[in-house]
Amino acid sequence: MISTISNDSESLDLGQLGANSSHHFLGPVRGTLPFGPNDLAAFDTLQVSPLHDARTRAVILSYNYTLEHQGLSSSVSCIYDTQSPIIVSGIPNNTFTLGVDGNCDGLAHVFEHGTPIEMTNSLKSLVFWACKSIPSAREDPVYYIYLRGRENYATAIGNITCTVSPIQPAIFPVMYESRRRIFSTKELIGTSEPGNITSDCMGRALIGLANFVLQSQSAESNLVAESVIALGVQSLGLSPNEANKAYLPLYAAMIQGILVNEV
Repeated sequence: MISTISNDSESLDLGQLGANSSHHFLGPVRGTLPFGPNDLAAFDTLQVSPLHDARTRAVILSYNYTLEHQGLSSSVSCIYDTQSPIIVSGIPNNTFTLGVDGNCDGLAHVFEHGTPIEMTNSLKSLVFWACKSIPSAREDPVYYIYLRGRENYATAIGNITCTVSPIQPAIFPVMYESRRRIFSTKELIGTSEPGNITSDCMGRALIGLANFVLQSQSAESNLVAESVIALGVQSLGLSPNEANKAYLPLYAAMIQGILVNEV
């Protein structure tokens, strides 16, 4: 979501992925893990270069290098919708839990239909469901993700429908700038067909995304919704209580980032 902010001044700390904690990724990661002299060392398979030597680097004021990395290309777009296929029901003798199901009329189900997924009941609930186009032998399915804000989220979130194109393996140039200790990706330079492996991963990634959203629900609020709303308020000056089209790219980026990470 940070990468959607126009000033492009905030970056992701790569320390949690095993890189030097002073290294950052500016802009979207695009499913890449940086290789090279300043990379995630555990994954480095490149031949040793002069930049691996600390004494050599010590006398260089600054340097940049660019390597082509395999990543993932995807497209997610979201709109506010007047309707939603999500079905929310109560659980008998249980006021603390809700059942979530969905009706994918004309589409195929991603999750098992007829067996509600359970989630915590709250006055600020974010509900999730997904469907996909009917699979064919020639084309990979297009996925549709549905978000619904309930109770005190009803006005702030409402009904959101997001369209997810099939994720494709892609090659991205990844540049490292030593002065700022920052990695950044450029526009893709090639893609390949998704194939069965990536297509199968998408189904599992959507299940992971659903679990992520539903398990982020507490009795007070939903952490995913609060992350989107907080960034919209702090960085874009949006109201936390009203739907605004400026929130939609944040939801799309959140979904895209989690799906790419899952795949």
